[in-house]
Amino acid sequence: MRLLVLGAGEVGQAFAKAVRLFHGFSDVTIADLSQEAAARAASLCGAQGMKVDIEDAAALEAILRRHDIVVSTIGPASRFAVPLLRRVIAAGCHFVDVTDDPLPTLDMLALDAAAGAAGVTAIIGCGASPGISNLLAVHATSQLERTDRLLTFWGSHGEEKESLGNGVTAALRHWVEQISMPIPVWRDGGIVSARPLDRVEVDYPGIGRVSTRLVGHPEAVTLPRKYPSLQECLNVMNFSGYVHAALDRAARDVRTNGLTIDQAAARLAASLDERRGRFRPGDAMSYVYHGVSDALRGKKWLPPLGAVAEGWRGRKRMVVGAALNGTIPGGTGFLTALPAVIAADMIVTRMIKRSGVATPEQLIDPEAFFFALWPFLVDGQGASLSTDAAAIAVTTAPLSPPGRQSRITAARA
Repeated sequence: MRLLVLGAGEVGQAFAKAVRLFHGFSDVTIADLSQEAAARAASLCGAQGMKVDIEDAAALEAILRRHDIVVSTIGPASRFAVPLLRRVIAAGCHFVDVTDDPLPTLDMLALDAAAGAAGVTAIIGCGASPGISNLLAVHATSQLERTDRLLTFWGSHGEEKESLGNGVTAALRHWVEQISMPIPVWRDGGIVSARPLDRVEVDYPGIGRVSTRLVGHPEAVTLPRKYPSLQECLNVMNFSGYVHAALDRAARDVRTNGLTIDQAAARLAASLDERRGRFRPGDAMSYVYHGVSDALRGKKWLPPLGAVAEGWRGRKRMVVGAALNGTIPGGTGFLTALPAVIAADMIVTRMIKRSGVATPEQLIDPEAFFFALWPFLVDGQGASLSTDAAAIAVTTAPLSPPGRQSRITAARA
């Protein structure tokens, strides 16, 4: 099939590197508003590069009709996701994207009937988080007979110098957006509006109770579509006290100090650069204070990406943790792009046949997905996993005290 990749930024370039390893596409075109960026990404996989303005409806339609499947790495989702999906459906192309904004995600899911009628398969939110995290959540719930509470999470695992990006990236701008305004989560059988950055306690088997912060992401509102009996579904993040303090400041800059998202993101980027050792005098004390505080409290770290399910196995209340059994080299761009490549390959090879708009947990077989992901995983020394090592590390434990839930500020949406 003929593949069109929209966007040649960090994720688009990573996609070009990954797609070379899959053989279900007869030819690949990479398009971007910048001809130079498109050509640079295309050179990574022997593809054709071209310039396109996706807001030029006529030009985009002409390009779409020359392809069978479209992968979008373009943002922000709040501006582009829904209009682009409408045009893709009209052109009759299959579709994969990496949208990580909950509100556009819900709007895209509302196009399910239109996509189904057109025979289009659209898998949205298929990156690292959402994407891998959703399928780890499915694996965690499969270990229980009934799941009441489900959390997805991501963070630094204590290695923030390597895990945080440089400068004001699109991802960092999105991060600021999702911590500075009310966010949708699932509680008591419905979507409610919650306050980001509230503390959430996570009981992870083998690690113990970990303090995390609430952040807006699609998993919290899409996973309950598969598990409607959930009483609570959240997405949380796990970073050092210094980073959480920097996020608190960024949120206040937007909510009370009148800064724009871009201005607050620039200040946050400077704070995160200081985390790498380039301190301004005013922040050095904060860095030292939070570092000492984390050490004295014995701060615990969750895996970098995973899910926790709480529920019942027989008459026992249990908690299950699921995380990747290793890491995927190549940075956050490759970690985001690789799941989209796998999903696109599953569509073109007919492993996924159902049409409509869906998130990964609704259409993708987790076993097949992690089988495809397994060759990319490496252990702590950077070596490939042994042939008898699973792609997912699963831990379970009795849950005590029973039914403990986060105390987050929420209102019915």
